[in-house]
Amino acid sequence: MRIRESREKLLDAAFLEVYKNGYHGASTAAILKNAGVPKGSMYHFFNSKKGLILATIKERIFPKIDIFFDFTMDEDRDISQTMESIFAKMSEHTFLIKSGCPLHRLMVEMAPLDSEFEYILNSKFDDFVKNLSNLFNVSIEKSELKDFDTYTMARFFITSTWGEISLSPSISSKKSFLQHSRYLTVLLRCYQR
Repeated sequence: MRIRESREKLLDAAFLEVYKNGYHGASTAAILKNAGVPKGSMYHFFNSKKGLILATIKERIFPKIDIFFDFTMDEDRDISQTMESIFAKMSEHTFLIKSGCPLHRLMVEMAPLDSEFEYILNSKFDDFVKNLSNLFNVSIEKSELKDFDTYTMARFFITSTWGEISLSPSISSKKSFLQHSRYLTVLLRCYQR
C-alpha cells in the first residue's frame, strides 16, 4: 500500500467515525480497522488522535460542507426557490438528517474544551454564515428582498436547521426537516418586495 494511500484511508475512516460518534466517541481502534492500516501508520502521519481529527476536519469535513452547502444563487430561480432547492438537496442526505451536521456536532463537543478546535470550527461557521448572508445580499441587490440584517438571518437559518437535524434519530426525519425548511422559506418570503 502506498504511504499516501494509507493517509487518505485514515482520513476517510476518521471522517465516518467522527460523523457517527463525535470526537470522544471516535475509537482509534475502529479508525485503524476501517482504514485497514497498522497503528504505526497513523503515528507516522499524525502525532495523536487530536492531530488526525484536526486533519480530518480540514481535509474531509470542510470540503464536504463547502460542496454540500453551496449557497450560490441559481440565475433561473428567485431566492425562495434557491433556498427550497438547497433544503431539498439536504433532505436527500439521509445520514445528515439522522446524524446531524458533523461541524455542529464537533462545535458543541469540542469548542468548549479545546481552543484550537474552537478557533478552527468557529472560523468555518463564520464563513458558512457569510456565504449564506452573501446569497441574501445578492437577492437584495436584485430587488427580490427588502433590506435586512442578512448576517443575523443567515445565522438564524443555519442554527435553526442544525437544531432540527440534531434531534435524536427516532424523531428526526426527512418529513420533519422539510416541514422545518418550509417555515424558514415562509419567513424569507416576509422580506420579499
